[in-house]
Amino acid sequence: MGSNLTDVINRWASLPSNYSEAALGMNLMPLIWDAIGLNFNQITTGNLGAGAGLKPDYLIYNKLNEPPRIVVEIKKRTQLFYDAQEQGFSDFCQQQKLYKDAIGYNSTGNNGIKQYLDNTKVPLDYLAAYGWVFNGDFFQVWRRVDGLVFPLTPVLKVTAANFSKLLHQLEYCLTPQRALVTAIWNQKGGVAKTTNTINLGAALATEGKKVLLIDLDPQTDLTRGLKARIIVKDCLHKCIDKLQLKDYKSAKDILISAVQVRKFKTTDSQHFSLSVLPIEENELKNFKKESVDFPDRLKRSFIEKMIKLLSDDYHYVFIDASPTIDVLSVGMLASCDTVLIPVDFDKKSLHHAGGVDKFIPRLRNARVEKGEFPVAPWNLGLVFSNCPAEKGNILQNHINETIKELKFTGKPYKTELKIYAQTKVAEFSQVPVICWHKSPITKLYKNLAREVFLNHNFIDN
Repeated sequence: MGSNLTDVINRWASLPSNYSEAALGMNLMPLIWDAIGLNFNQITTGNLGAGAGLKPDYLIYNKLNEPPRIVVEIKKRTQLFYDAQEQGFSDFCQQQKLYKDAIGYNSTGNNGIKQYLDNTKVPLDYLAAYGWVFNGDFFQVWRRVDGLVFPLTPVLKVTAANFSKLLHQLEYCLTPQRALVTAIWNQKGGVAKTTNTINLGAALATEGKKVLLIDLDPQTDLTRGLKARIIVKDCLHKCIDKLQLKDYKSAKDILISAVQVRKFKTTDSQHFSLSVLPIEENELKNFKKESVDFPDRLKRSFIEKMIKLLSDDYHYVFIDASPTIDVLSVGMLASCDTVLIPVDFDKKSLHHAGGVDKFIPRLRNARVEKGEFPVAPWNLGLVFSNCPAEKGNILQNHINETIKELKFTGKPYKTELKIYAQTKVAEFSQVPVICWHKSPITKLYKNLAREVFLNHNFIDN
């Protein structure tokens, strides 16, 4: 008979406050694996097939002829973590060597989640979609999408009340992986938010990724920028009517019928496509209006559900929304896994980026308090857009000083998107600039796609 939640909690509660990795592996982990329905042949040990030290404690498989779903790093239980309070536990863990070792922050070798999910170190056959760290008192899930690695949750305290959450998170990791949902967003307008959304999506599409672009901005610049047309009238409200009835299949059918696939050809005769979900300008404007019968809290939840319904069918979903804080932009942010913040060489755009940087963890903490999962969004960092050909040392120093003053936690990416006339030509032509394969801006967008998403990129803010 399989273990149940009570069995796992009782075994965990009986463990001493100082307990070795080996003892945890022998006396607790089998009950956890059993409780989530794993068979013994789905759990293996051994190295990841490359490099000295790439040897996690467990690899969890759905099928042995596919890459593992979860790579697991177990650490010993210590009195320090046992005694730590649940309040402020995440901040506490991030200062402790044992937790840092589990993630791989302190590693001079290859012995943490950061290394186990590194697509430059681990062959594809051994590259897991998720990483899990556990020591009997802390647990955390990390996610990998291509080269990007980020937390799926903050690090949480193991308690009897939290054990069902722990098991649910592991079960989630065994389900098919949904799209990475990203907003390219700043509260400052004029920073190439929509242009970057279109062309980063296009750059990923040319790499064989299935990409959906959702236009939640009442200005509908993304829709016009790709010459998309409205296929389903009142799509948003029709979908919400079905969601209110919990008729998720019909709601998804409405969304799918509203999605338009735009096909493009590059100047070297390559083909790629982008899926676009356009929504009527007036419908978005009306949705934003305050209503006693339809409060913003409920509207935001429906935005989240809509995006979740679509995310199973794509590798990447990008959402475009207004720079103003309103029900659409907050619903978008609550639906995202990650937020990439576009700025230019302008103090105002950096100031507003600092505001987004501080808003993201507040939104995440609110989701933790509500017990929502996955816990998101996470800060992908800064991308500089509309850059002059030469900025000089004085301007660069001002930028560096401003970022430091703002205590910005995300990384600034090396790829800077310069101003080229070809971008404007593409806008007039209503196609991505990626279609001109030899254009310098095309190279920059492809470099940025690799730097942010395709090459190994570890983020934790």
